[in-house]
Amino acid sequence: MTLTLVVPTFNEGENAALLVSAVCREMQKAGRRDYEILFIDDSTDSTPRLLEALARENPVVRFLHRSGERGLGSAIVRGMAEARGSVVAVMDGDLQHPPSLIPSMMERIDRGADLVIPSRFLPGGSDGGLTLPRKLVSLVARLLARILLSRVRPASDPTGGVFMLRREILEGLRFDAGSWKILIEILVRGCYGRVVEIPYRFRARDLGTSKMSARAQVDYILHLFRLFAGLGPGESTTPCRKIPVFERDLSVVRDS
Repeated sequence: MTLTLVVPTFNEGENAALLVSAVCREMQKAGRRDYEILFIDDSTDSTPRLLEALARENPVVRFLHRSGERGLGSAIVRGMAEARGSVVAVMDGDLQHPPSLIPSMMERIDRGADLVIPSRFLPGGSDGGLTLPRKLVSLVARLLARILLSRVRPASDPTGGVFMLRREILEGLRFDAGSWKILIEILVRGCYGRVVEIPYRFRARDLGTSKMSARAQVDYILHLFRLFAGLGPGESTTPCRKIPVFERDLSVVRDS
C-alpha cells in the first residue's frame, strides 16, 4: 500500500459515493492501484450505512465511524494514525477539492517531495468555490497564521485543507488537533525538507452544507496562539535535521 487518502465526513450523504467514484476513476487513468480511501466518519445521519455499503462494494474503501467523538482536526489525526500507506493524503468529503489532485500530488511525491500542498492562490488556481464572506474569513485566517507562525509564511495556501505527505513526516508528532487546520500544525512542527505547491481550482459545493461555524473559527484562532506560544500537547519527540525548501510547480492545474 503506497497511498492512504484520509477523508473526514460528517453527514455527507451521497457525496461519499461520488468522491469514491471520482477518485477511483482518476487513479485508474493514472495507472495506480496501490491506494486506499479511508473515511473517518462522525455522522449522525445515514452516512455510516452508505459508507458500510461502499466498503462492501469496493475493496479500496475503508471506514471508521466514531461514537462520542467529534471534530474535523481529531478525525484527520485519527485517519493518519490508522493509515496503511507510506504516503498519506487528506481531502474533504464535500467534493470541493477536485479528486484529480490525487495523482497529480502523487507525481510530485514520486519526484522527491516530502509534502505537496495544492494552492488556490498560485497562477492558474482559483478560490471561486467560496462565497464572498467565506473568502474574507479565509483571508483573515491566512494572514493570522502568517503573522504568528514563521514556518507557515512560505506557503501560499496553508488553510486549504487538502495536502499529501510522506508518512515519515508524522513520526514523533503528537498533535494538538485543536482546530480543523492540521496542515498548519504539520508545517510548524513536522520534520520535512522539500515542499511543492501546485495550483488548483476550488469548486463550489454541490451537496451538503458547510462545516464552517463560529465555534470552528474560534478553535482555529486558539490553535494558532497555542502553536505560537508552544503550548498544548502538540510537539515533536524526534529531532529533525531537515531544512524546509518550498517550490512552486505551475505546470498542471487540476479542477475536474
